[in-house]
Amino acid sequence: MARAEGYRVGRLRRRRDRKVQRSQVVFLVVLAAVVAFAAVAGAVRLADWILGGEDEQRKDGYLALMTFGEGEGGGQPSAVLALRDAADGSVSLYTVPRSLLLEGPGGEYVLAGDMLAAGELKGDLERLLGTPIDFSYKLSYADLETLAAREEVWASLERPVTLDVGGAERGYKGRVSIPTGQIGALLGAEGETGADESAIQDALVRGVLDSAALQPEADRATVIDSVVSAAKGSERSYLREILTGATARKADVERLPSMGKTALGQFAYRPDTDRILAEITRRAPGFTAPVTVLVRNGSGRLGVGEAVAARLAVLDVNLPEPANADSFDYARTQILAGSETLPVAEDIRAILGRGVVLDGNELGPTTVMVIVGKDLTAKDLQ
Repeated sequence: MARAEGYRVGRLRRRRDRKVQRSQVVFLVVLAAVVAFAAVAGAVRLADWILGGEDEQRKDGYLALMTFGEGEGGGQPSAVLALRDAADGSVSLYTVPRSLLLEGPGGEYVLAGDMLAAGELKGDLERLLGTPIDFSYKLSYADLETLAAREEVWASLERPVTLDVGGAERGYKGRVSIPTGQIGALLGAEGETGADESAIQDALVRGVLDSAALQPEADRATVIDSVVSAAKGSERSYLREILTGATARKADVERLPSMGKTALGQFAYRPDTDRILAEITRRAPGFTAPVTVLVRNGSGRLGVGEAVAARLAVLDVNLPEPANADSFDYARTQILAGSETLPVAEDIRAILGRGVVLDGNELGPTTVMVIVGKDLTAKDLQ
């Protein structure tokens, strides 16, 4: 009996030992997997930290659309397009007139103000610019008043304007003091013409930014943080960057390049596509074109290469920074055309009013080289 009892006890003990061993094996396998995962995750984090992965993903240059007063009662909304240039970090602001004539998704003509009220302005502007708008932010008119951080702002008008404010006509001209609490009412007011609305918009946006720029840096940063926190939109750190850049020095604010015309009694701004390409699209991130134009200074005159490049910026081409030619002995401007670029070369000849178009068989098929000769000066291009 003693042996039987000892045999049973031993068998139970061995069974328990096997269960324990199996549990230990499972635990060790799970632990090994957890350790391996942690090691990989740690390595990725370390690599990101060393290589600056998050910084690499951040955009240096971008376009952002800021709308004010959208959905607010008692007035019309306004829009401002912001461009941050990756080359120098500068911020340029373009007000979008409500009477700007745009092309809708079906090719029909629409007004920017109508599309803004319908929440569809971004897509129409992207068609006009020929490039995506990276970010979109919605702010209230009260946010502009907060940004001003003063009881009044000064607005400098280039032309007299007449606005319907609260059912009463009011006229403004020259440099006028605007109580901060009236900024939203004036921006949302209807003008006697679309030109009046655009003029007050330019003046007030510039006045708000100039007022904010007068604040001490620490106070200005606090105000900007408040405005950014109240704004709607993703990746608002870029909005903070825009407002910080636009208030750090005198802001560059102007109307989106356009020309006002009246047809059949209807006033509208028609986009200046050449200036838009030269001033906005070309500076937007990711701009590419099928043809590349290389400008080379072959005369030795200071600044002539940059002047030529500035004139050619209206073309839908890639335009690298100008450089010097192989010599400064070129008497006549030469426009060397690759095998697929003759029409572009002829356009360049027409824009410059100088030069001879030659076969650039040594160039790539989609490349044009402009060698500026002594027959062309920077003054000729003004």
